[in-house]
Amino acid sequence: MRLLVAYAAVFVAAATPWVEVMFVVPAAIVGGLPPVPVVLVAAVGNVTSLAPLLFGGERVRGWWRRRRDDGDGSPAASDGGSGRSGRARRLFERYGLPGLAALGPLVTGVHVAALGAMAAGVRPRRSLLWFSASILAWSVAFAFVTVLGIEAFVDMGSVPDVIDVPDG
Repeated sequence: MRLLVAYAAVFVAAATPWVEVMFVVPAAIVGGLPPVPVVLVAAVGNVTSLAPLLFGGERVRGWWRRRRDDGDGSPAASDGGSGRSGRARRLFERYGLPGLAALGPLVTGVHVAALGAMAAGVRPRRSLLWFSASILAWSVAFAFVTVLGIEAFVDMGSVPDVIDVPDG
């Protein structure tokens, strides 16, 4: 039962915007969960929270365009974008959707990067495909680095498991 709760916590944490798999995957592995299931659960959790954002985005995009309309039919001038949304826009302009999906999780967070893709007019299915691949790749990379780091610097026999994972 504790194992199920632990994986549920990984899923929910990965699905939470701003938390991201770059924090969840290493924390779960250091906490004693095996890397492969952690990667899968965290990636699915992150993608699960991203899908409604992308597919519900057309309505938000229409609302945003109406809000930004200055009244004479032309869009209001942009301030160039600052913060996370500005970084997402610049990543998209420079590297396109593949670059935004690959770098967005590190630079802006996956949800802000997905909003940037949506604002640029990228179709939700295409965005979901690229972001899913990126999330899975980053999950694997962070798991790999975490396992290597733990094995290089820590005697795992001396570290108690936070979660009792049954052998076998």
